[in-house]
Amino acid sequence: MNARPLLDVLEEDSKRILREVGVLQLFEMPSLPQNISLLYVLVRAFSRNKQAFLIGNNYMKFTVNEVALILGLPNRGKDFTFIRLPCIDLTHKDLIDEIHDLADQDWSLMLESRRVDILVRYLVNVFFFTLKGMKIPASLNKITCLSTFVEYNWPKAIHRFLLSQVDALSQASVVKKVGVNLGYLEGCTTILLVRSVNCNVCSLYYFFFIHTIFGFRFGYTNTQMSKWLFMI
Repeated sequence: MNARPLLDVLEEDSKRILREVGVLQLFEMPSLPQNISLLYVLVRAFSRNKQAFLIGNNYMKFTVNEVALILGLPNRGKDFTFIRLPCIDLTHKDLIDEIHDLADQDWSLMLESRRVDILVRYLVNVFFFTLKGMKIPASLNKITCLSTFVEYNWPKAIHRFLLSQVDALSQASVVKKVGVNLGYLEGCTTILLVRSVNCNVCSLYYFFFIHTIFGFRFGYTNTQMSKWLFMI
């Protein structure tokens, strides 16, 4: 999940527009690698009854507000649901090709607002759904411009989507097998990626990597941050 290269080709007017509506930080986030093994541990730790992760002896909730902090997006707006319609779903590659075709239509002569709209389409499709072979929900087809994007509550939609995936996967018999490939967690998975601090005693501690959003750095011993480390 890395949109940083786009910053190098963005005009200042585009950056200003994205900054004013509070989405530029999504393009500034660093690219951090996925870790399927830790996703596997996290899925195994999920409790459907408590809707929380069993970490050590404690159940830890994953909340909408945490997603909002990670993405720097407000926890407000209209409800959005990732709806799949197999007959019109596109793959990650399909969307990349389509967006490239749009961008190739003489980018220098394109209106600034149109450039921003193309970037927003890239953002909601490719940024949230990073796996190239995966289908992108058809419901995202209606998010084609900035004015539409900012209407919706993305932290709430992503939180619900992630938990529904984790819940379904935690109940599947395949997750009981050691070394299972969890590549089919379909989207937004980088928000759930975590780093283990003490795997030897099977006790995982997670910390907010808030400096990826606000530019601050926190040590692993900071007690206020000793909950999650989200790899964004």
